[in-house]
Amino acid sequence: MLFPYFFMYNKGKGRNCMDYLDLRASLDFVDRASRYRFHMPGHKGQLRHHWADLTELPGLDNLHHPKGVLARSQQRVADIYQAERTYYLVNGSSVGLMAAVCALAGPGDKVLVERNCHRAVIAGLIHSGATPEFVDPHFCPQRRVWLPLTVSAIESKMAARSFKAAIFTNPNYFGLVAELKDLIKHCREQGMFVIIDEAHGAHLHFGQGLDLPPDGVAAGAQIVVQSAHKTLFARTQAAWMHLTDAALGERLAETLNLFHTTSPSYPLLASLEHAAVVACRHGFTLLKRLRLLSALLVRSCSRHGLECWRGHDWTRFVLRERPGMIRMLTNAGIYPELVQNNNVLFMLTMADALSPTAAAALNRTLAKLAELPAAELPRVLPPPPVEQVCSPREAWLAPGKKIELNKAQGRICRELLAPYPPGTLVAGPGQRLDQATHEYLVMLSSRKVIPEWIEVI
Repeated sequence: MLFPYFFMYNKGKGRNCMDYLDLRASLDFVDRASRYRFHMPGHKGQLRHHWADLTELPGLDNLHHPKGVLARSQQRVADIYQAERTYYLVNGSSVGLMAAVCALAGPGDKVLVERNCHRAVIAGLIHSGATPEFVDPHFCPQRRVWLPLTVSAIESKMAARSFKAAIFTNPNYFGLVAELKDLIKHCREQGMFVIIDEAHGAHLHFGQGLDLPPDGVAAGAQIVVQSAHKTLFARTQAAWMHLTDAALGERLAETLNLFHTTSPSYPLLASLEHAAVVACRHGFTLLKRLRLLSALLVRSCSRHGLECWRGHDWTRFVLRERPGMIRMLTNAGIYPELVQNNNVLFMLTMADALSPTAAAALNRTLAKLAELPAAELPRVLPPPPVEQVCSPREAWLAPGKKIELNKAQGRICRELLAPYPPGTLVAGPGQRLDQATHEYLVMLSSRKVIPEWIEVI
């Protein structure tokens, strides 16, 4: 359920805030006016929860060429985030990342890519024809997670060749944040475009002064893609893309239209406007409350002897797994976001500050979790470095063959092998499966997180 809409009809004005729900009002008007419908969608408004499931009728604009209510709504979100333009995305952040890569790079171009990128970045490279140069961030064996990139990690790559663009993830799934301003400054001084996959950071802008890191727009990236549905009050799949360089606007919009559905969901679009209004009006207050909840959970863990940690983004709360922990959480009705490498990740959002029921349930359960015996955890290693033999596009278009993973050593991968969640790359199109990578993939297959048969060339 979306955040109660009565919050939004408060006419109080705030700096860079929307004064009213423009798109919502237009949808309400057309929804009431079109009593007899001879247009899509097929349910004709007769579903119980059909609200605003309309098509591009007069008064509702067109997402592919917005000039009315959608154009105004998107620009207001851009003003909130202090970007030049904002584009609504109804295919998640994935469509924004693919469009951004294709808009900025093409065949023959080199793109600097963080190794633990999302699979949508690889999809963008396949479509664009650009060739990636992967940078391996350091892996923390104690916390069993990738650490953020540093400037020193990319300097050697940039000294050896020139790049058209760079793609960084900020924050990562566990709330760890790079030296973002320094990374972006270093890249832009070399004439590179910078794309930030900030799918997990749409809330950061509203927490300045609350020990949250700056977002990609404030750090100076040209394109920042955020999943509003992950951390704000938006429906699943609803995202947006911010642009800080207006000169790229036409090219980016044209490329986005190649990937976007021609049947955008108006409930998703309305939820984006809604999410921006909630965050603008109430985000700071809700995040301030949330910081207290987050600190309370950390203190409770310490009191009960449970090992936990938080990233630079303190809305991510991580418990070290113990045998039986997931079963006990599930029995209590508590479902974490992710369990990976014996880390149990809990996402706290503004919704938890508005209604702290879930956080209270977790806090009560911590004492029971502490009764579980701790166990020695198996060693966890990151994916080994991998050789890029050809561009992802060349590999994708080459004739392929499906073979057993056990027999794939030495072959060139044709598909994306990226366990989800979080969807980070282990091996992808155009990469040679050497002995180390092959052994790592076999281990993942034994855990049923990648298939036993893969596509190779």
